[in-house]
Amino acid sequence: MAEDECKHLLPTRQCDLCRPPPPGVLMQGWRTKGGRAYHNDPECKWLQKGQNSLRVIGRDTHEVVPVRWDRVNPAKLQPCEYCCTPAWLQRHGKAQVAAGKACLVHSEDEWWEGTVIWEEARRPDGLWWGTATFHKHGEVLVEVRSQHDLRAR
Repeated sequence: MAEDECKHLLPTRQCDLCRPPPPGVLMQGWRTKGGRAYHNDPECKWLQKGQNSLRVIGRDTHEVVPVRWDRVNPAKLQPCEYCCTPAWLQRHGKAQVAAGKACLVHSEDEWWEGTVIWEEARRPDGLWWGTATFHKHGEVLVEVRSQHDLRAR
């Protein structure tokens, strides 16, 4: 499936402003005005450590505020190496649906919310296939599915 263009007329994955979050990064996160990191958790240990270090040397700290990944300038804000990892999300019960296109996944005669990352080209059977990640009965499942089991959301 051809990659969609973003509002800046670039392939979505190539545009720094429209790119999906990397693995381990939630769409909704946290930052401080003067900080250089994007955090999944407003109480991240590394975020608190940075704030405390500033207090110790007598510098002002800034309020921790919510921010969306698609509003982050990659030249100024990078994912936190502590709380923006798949392992951290798993440990804290915040397993996410993998980055990709929002979709519905057909499984057991029901449609489940998820995302899909499409393969680069059609398979010999003439169908588009993609890796679907979806929540089903409280579990996060990752399965390769054809276009017949996937619908745009």
